[in-house]
This record gives sequence, structure tokens and C-alpha cells, in this order.
Amino acid sequence: MAGDSIYNGAVDDGTGLAALLSIAEAFQKAPQKPERSIVFLAVTAEEQGLLGSAYYAQHPPYPLNKTVADLNMDMLWPYGQMKDLTVIGYGQSELEDYARAAAREQDRYILPDQQPETGMFYRSDHFNFAHVGVPSLYASGGFESRTRGKDYIAQQRQNYTTNMYHKPADQFDPNWDLAGIAQDAQLYFRVGQRLAAETTFPQWRAGSEFKGARDKSMGK
Repeated sequence: MAGDSIYNGAVDDGTGLAALLSIAEAFQKAPQKPERSIVFLAVTAEEQGLLGSAYYAQHPPYPLNKTVADLNMDMLWPYGQMKDLTVIGYGQSELEDYARAAAREQDRYILPDQQPETGMFYRSDHFNFAHVGVPSLYASGGFESRTRGKDYIAQQRQNYTTNMYHKPADQFDPNWDLAGIAQDAQLYFRVGQRLAAETTFPQWRAGSEFKGARDKSMGK
């Protein structure tokens, strides 16, 4: 395409990977080391059917009944700080309470999935962890800019989806405002800190389709 057919994937999912590495670095540099082990996992072949996360879930190097939670990041929006934290598959587990507490520290509000008809909860890598019973959180800011409002983000998302998503045009732009991505990374770090300091396990909510798999793995 115009001499450039490389799919750089800068937003999808270079942003998520950058956040993953930044969170890992933050834990490495934190003065207080976590009480629980933390695994940072970048899995392959999500677009081909979540194959990397499916393999991990079926061949876990750490027992699933000792795996406290899964925090998943996919693409993050480079459009500045957000007021919302949108939770994909809202209503599934107590991890939403962790996310709400961390969002409150950032003066943000929880927003349930705004496009549930797309089935996004079943289309990103956290699903394979949920499928085997591990409570999973998939959340990011995505619908209301702190300074420019909802319409601005709607326009940016539409432009990305139409012109850049899964195209060579998904490449780094020096004009990006990365403050929102940093905001999401900091929120996930805080949730991870809390999970790593506790001795309890977050639970699936009653009625969740994934609760039975967790109960079985825990011998309930």
C-alpha cells in the first residue's frame, strides 16, 4: 500500500505491550516487593484465535488453583487522560471492585462495556483464563476524555477503526498524547499491588458462567 505494507500495530497492540513492560519495570523498582509472584505474559496469535493464551491455560507453569487473577490489556488509546474506566464484561467478578477503588484514586468512574454486542469479553486473551476459572479483568479508559469530552473520543475511535485498525496506517504518531495510557498502566499497577499483598482470592460473582470452573479447581 503506497510502498508500505508493514502492519506495525502501534496501537493494536504496541500500546498494551508498552504498558506491560512499564508495569513490570515499576514492580521491579518498587521499594516493597510483592508477597505473591507476578507473571508478565505476552502471548502470541491472539488474532488467529487466542492461541497463545489458550496454550498457557492448558499447560500452566503455575497451578491454576493458585493463580489469583488475570489482568489483561489490549490496545490502549493514545488520546490523553480519560475520565472513564470501561470494564469489558462488567458484572463478572470482584476484580471490578479492585478496579473501582483504583479508578477512584484517579478521579475516574467505572463504565460498563458500551458495545457488548461485539462480544469483546470473548475475543481477547483474558477469556482463556476466565474459561479455566481464573477471575479476569479487562479494562481501560476509552469513552470520555478528561479535557475534551465524549464526542472527541468518539471521533478519534471512529477514525482509528475506519483508517488504521488492522492496516499499515497503525503506526506511531509523535503527536500522540500518552497520558491516558500511563494512567491505565498506573491503575493496573495499583490493582496488581493490592492483589499481590493480600492472602485472599477475588471471586466470580454469583451467576457468572465461569464460577463453576473456579469452584471445581479449588475443590469446592
